[in-house]
Amino acid sequence: MTITITGARVFDGERRTDHTAVRLADGHILAVGDDALRQPGDEHVDARGGTLLPGLIDAHVHLLPGALRQALTFGVTTVLDMFSKPDTVRDALAVAAGPGAADVRSSSVGATAPGGHPSMMYAPFPSVTGPQDAERFVADRVAEGAAHLKVLYDDGAGGPMPMPSLDVPTIAALAEAAHRAGLVVAAHVSTARGAMALLPTGVDVLAHIPFDALAHRQVDAIAAAGVAVVSTLSVADGFPGSSLLDEPALVSRLGPAWCAVLERQRQRWLPPQLPDFTVARTNARLLHEAGVPLLAGTDAPNPGTVHGASLHRELGHLVAAGLSPSAALTAATARPADVFGLADRGRIRPGLRADLVLVDGRPDEDITATQRLTAVWKQGARAELDGYAGSADEQAGLDALRAQTEKVIAAVRDRLGVPR
Repeated sequence: MTITITGARVFDGERRTDHTAVRLADGHILAVGDDALRQPGDEHVDARGGTLLPGLIDAHVHLLPGALRQALTFGVTTVLDMFSKPDTVRDALAVAAGPGAADVRSSSVGATAPGGHPSMMYAPFPSVTGPQDAERFVADRVAEGAAHLKVLYDDGAGGPMPMPSLDVPTIAALAEAAHRAGLVVAAHVSTARGAMALLPTGVDVLAHIPFDALAHRQVDAIAAAGVAVVSTLSVADGFPGSSLLDEPALVSRLGPAWCAVLERQRQRWLPPQLPDFTVARTNARLLHEAGVPLLAGTDAPNPGTVHGASLHRELGHLVAAGLSPSAALTAATARPADVFGLADRGRIRPGLRADLVLVDGRPDEDITATQRLTAVWKQGARAELDGYAGSADEQAGLDALRAQTEKVIAAVRDRLGVPR
């Protein structure tokens, strides 16, 4: 079937263009141009002045059952998973092969020290004890279907419960082994000092903008190293302040069950000293101004975040940090595609995948317009946007999240010596 979308404003992944129409067939974009592209026999979609975007890419998630279907209902056509266990990845890859769920690229199990983060959530899983383990660890992840490598580093600077961490030489060995296998390396860091420590190791991506202030010399060093940074500013939504529940256009698609989860999460116990998320936003602005590629990622399903929905919040956080709406859109389309080698998506160009999102409004001028979804296509197939809420997939995801949360709470109580 050939589909022609006319009457659109077209944002191609980097800029608003003069095009008004896109023609699709066999899962790919055939042509981009004006409304004359429409041919007799085409299925016609009148965009009515809405904006056509490349399918959105969330550059940092952790999988739950049903998460890929949920993500697609919010216009997220690709997710980059940054730590999930092999059985979860295997199931997700099978679901992603169909038209009703987002595509996925996964790290499978991330590389961490024995007992290191995120053992509270996912243990047991294979860990790394030193550089001698790097080659085998990477080979095992490739065999599980990993498309990139996740490494986890803690510089010992934060948190009431420090955990064991890989050392810098081990991460360097992992990066070298991963590059030989053709994998991009994403490194979990949360502090400016941690980011500086990992720059010489050859990692390609820093997963999380630091929560403490970056000095200008550190910003310059990150820019000079050529690494990209995943924003994950949406983790702020799990703390007091604004949240997904303040976004009516998103709430209408979330459904009552996920809204109830978000309500419970914002009433949970919180540490007495809350992070200052204005620092992270300032870091995002400084990195962007220095030319560092920023990738929009949510870290869903952390408290306060939901697959798909939170990427729209992430775009808003990036704009609040100082990016233009167009730059924020690029951070969720063309830029992650470039960094992670997804050459077949992230832009609206002939020959690329027909992953497209139609929204009501001008998100290149007002970023909140991305929340007003009109239609989503994954490889040219129009997605069902209203079938996830109340489905068995939703219940499976909620059950998995509940079990994971209970596991973390039990582990924290054990570490603190609190009776259950």
